[in-house]
Amino acid sequence: MEVALVIDDTDVGRDIADGFAAEYGELGGRVVRRAMNPGADPIALLAPLTEEADPPGVVFFGGFSDTGAPELRSAMIAAGHGSLPFLSWDGLFDGSGAEAGSYIQRAGSAAVGSTIAHASVPLPKASFVQSYRDAYGKEPDEFSAAAYACVELIVEGLRAVASTGPSPEALREALRAYVVDESRRYETVLGTVGLDGNGDSVQPFVTFYRVDPSAAGGMGDWVIVKQQDFGPAP
Repeated sequence: MEVALVIDDTDVGRDIADGFAAEYGELGGRVVRRAMNPGADPIALLAPLTEEADPPGVVFFGGFSDTGAPELRSAMIAAGHGSLPFLSWDGLFDGSGAEAGSYIQRAGSAAVGSTIAHASVPLPKASFVQSYRDAYGKEPDEFSAAAYACVELIVEGLRAVASTGPSPEALREALRAYVVDESRRYETVLGTVGLDGNGDSVQPFVTFYRVDPSAAGGMGDWVIVKQQDFGPAP
């Protein structure tokens, strides 16, 4: 596996960079680490790309749009490293190029070649998408579909526990216990869903996005490259 240049923003993004570096190392990769201190020259941070005997083939940034991501990607272009993949997390997932202050808007054409990983949910069923369009005149986001799926679980749970005749005081706990039973699966607008004892999905999805400069009316936007289920088999 190739070498990765991992850069953090010395703040919240440091934990993100730490996590990436640790997992990348577990997979057999090697990491060259740099910190983007306040006032640091982004181009100087990219020195390993030319100075290392085995130079990094990818750059990962742990940070946000307002803690150095646009400047770092622009520096990669200026230094002739625009063909290298620029990876990050959903700290950059803050809107299209039409939204002021977003990563894509601030980085401009340099945003092309950027990819992010975003903890998410499965894509909703086509029937839900069409119903949402008909009702609201726009595309549903992942939170809309997830909220609807949650209601579906709650309604199914209420119907099931109602037959046991719980008291008003016991209803909440009875519903919770039913819904988070790990042996159960529910058919929702997100497909088959299951929860663990904490109420978290047993099928955690990660969606990978890249910048498409032709999206959002030519302003650029994040588009889905792939989705992957990192949970256990149902």
